[in-house]
Amino acid sequence: MVDYLSSVSTDSDVQAIANALQNDGGVVIDALVVPETMDTIHAEIQSGVAPEDQKGTGHLWPEGNKTVGGLAAVSRTFVEELLTHPKILAVADAVLKPMQPMAPDPLQEGTLQATSRQPATLQDLDDGGSQLVWSPSDAAIKRNCHHYTTGVCAMLEVGGAREEHQYLHRENGIYQPYVGRLDMPEFILSAMWAGTDFTNQNGATRVVPGSHRWPEERLAKTEEISQVAMAKGSVVLWLSRTLHGAAKSFVDERRTGYFTSYIADWFRQEENQYITVPPDVAQTYSERARQILGYCCSDSLGWVKGRDRDDLLKPGKSGQL
Repeated sequence: MVDYLSSVSTDSDVQAIANALQNDGGVVIDALVVPETMDTIHAEIQSGVAPEDQKGTGHLWPEGNKTVGGLAAVSRTFVEELLTHPKILAVADAVLKPMQPMAPDPLQEGTLQATSRQPATLQDLDDGGSQLVWSPSDAAIKRNCHHYTTGVCAMLEVGGAREEHQYLHRENGIYQPYVGRLDMPEFILSAMWAGTDFTNQNGATRVVPGSHRWPEERLAKTEEISQVAMAKGSVVLWLSRTLHGAAKSFVDERRTGYFTSYIADWFRQEENQYITVPPDVAQTYSERARQILGYCCSDSLGWVKGRDRDDLLKPGKSGQL
């Protein structure tokens, strides 16, 4: 099985990584964090989640595999080292094209860069009233969202019981049948971190390069499917329409992945982060982490009266009322 996805080093140019993503539908960044980080995350999960609550029970992760949702509530290391990794956020900025980039600005740590949408204007009507008309600037037209948040944070672990490949699917499937147009802006970037070595024997993720450009009904052929073997501490990224799925396992060992997605702020989060990571827990994280979890808003979406737009856990002004 040929690996068609590009593998890049940690010091690779962000735009080059984004270009590989948009061309192939996926890319691997080798050894983005040290292996010990993955061990710490796994230890935090084991101490914070009962074994019974780690069992896989759904059709995507059947009995014998392990899943832990709400990872952002049980592993601080996951939140601060993986979810908000500067390189990943920089790539997400390049792919999702937010009006307010989320990668940290060294001069404004934790604060969203101040870029606002083009203001609307009031046009006079014949009856003496007026109508609100929004005329975006050329810069605004090229943006896909105001900012982005995480869609889901989960540990997904393949065990020796994974006797069949997980069916290939697209991340945008959670929004079907409501979102199906091929020409819509990119609105999801997914990341699977290798919590252990990913090998062809232990269920490493399968990805179909180029499938982000396919029509829905086209089926993948065997020779078009590649398997992402990568070392512990590496990460594979893919786009919303890229076909992917866990592979079956041929060995009796765990293959642990830490999964998250980044979605445009105007889409509903797959996992409800406000229940999963309530304000008292979110308050213990960095401001950037709170923003990625969803504790910030745009000019018109997600605001809370009397709260700051960049940090909804602080007093300030966020809404239009």
